[in-house]
Amino acid sequence: MNRLGNLCLALVALAWLGNAIYAWGVPDGLLKKYSPALVASSMIAFVILHGSHQWGWRRVLSFAITIFCIAWFFETVSINTGFPFGNYSYGENMWPFFGNVPVAVMPAYWVMAYVCWSLAISLRKRIDGPMDRNFMIGVPVIGALLMVIWDLSMDPLRAIAEQRWHWHDGGSYFGVPYTNFLGWFFVTWLMFQIFAILVRQTGHNAPSRIAVDNWKYWLSIPLMYLAFPMEYLLNPIFASALGNTNLHISGKIAPAIYFEIALITLLTMVPISLGAMARMRRRTNQISATQNLLAAGRTKE
Repeated sequence: MNRLGNLCLALVALAWLGNAIYAWGVPDGLLKKYSPALVASSMIAFVILHGSHQWGWRRVLSFAITIFCIAWFFETVSINTGFPFGNYSYGENMWPFFGNVPVAVMPAYWVMAYVCWSLAISLRKRIDGPMDRNFMIGVPVIGALLMVIWDLSMDPLRAIAEQRWHWHDGGSYFGVPYTNFLGWFFVTWLMFQIFAILVRQTGHNAPSRIAVDNWKYWLSIPLMYLAFPMEYLLNPIFASALGNTNLHISGKIAPAIYFEIALITLLTMVPISLGAMARMRRRTNQISATQNLLAAGRTKE
């Protein structure tokens, strides 16, 4: 069990490192070009390793299919109609495409969705709990909110600063329309709600082959949630060092965007992750104490 937890934490560390390197790189430089491969490979390996031990291969596959299909469908609909995210299109720098949607978008949904789902389970105290109303309703809603909170930092940087996609009508939040976040909540909630129904139909939610008191294994979830904004937190530091703080946004210079996004991240994703770590630690300590008491009772008998 310690080996499993250590492997999960090692993959988290690689994701952190990759995002730190990306923040360090200059625009169009080699670091910015190749470091995403390290981030993506470590995160995908993490989901496969962590998910297969928590649910088994069948559920990992069903989760991936659910996320991929819903993400591609609504991305395609929104690009063509403006619903539910708003009017936007992807830039050529996101090649290759599947239809009008970049291929890389679906794995990104999958990885972040898994982390947010698992984090929601821990926050709702459903690591080894029953699939009651708290699970069926609370986990999908909390998971979708965690996805929206991430998008508050991610979308302005990717869309406005890096021009990976373009909002045709603009928006009041760093050039991003508020409809994007409403649509993001709806789509990710739908993903989680459908998967919650599938999980309930196919069996219990308790981890299949791991101990629920495996602290390192569960710690890796909030730490991986923090791996995503590692870049956002480091951007102001490296941008200042490289003299690259003047970003052109919609024809205007906005030198403070890195600092503003870092502050948003610091007030949202960071405290959520720290709170989840504290809750997980208390939970695993309680489980360990209960198991020790039961073991002591059996010994006396």
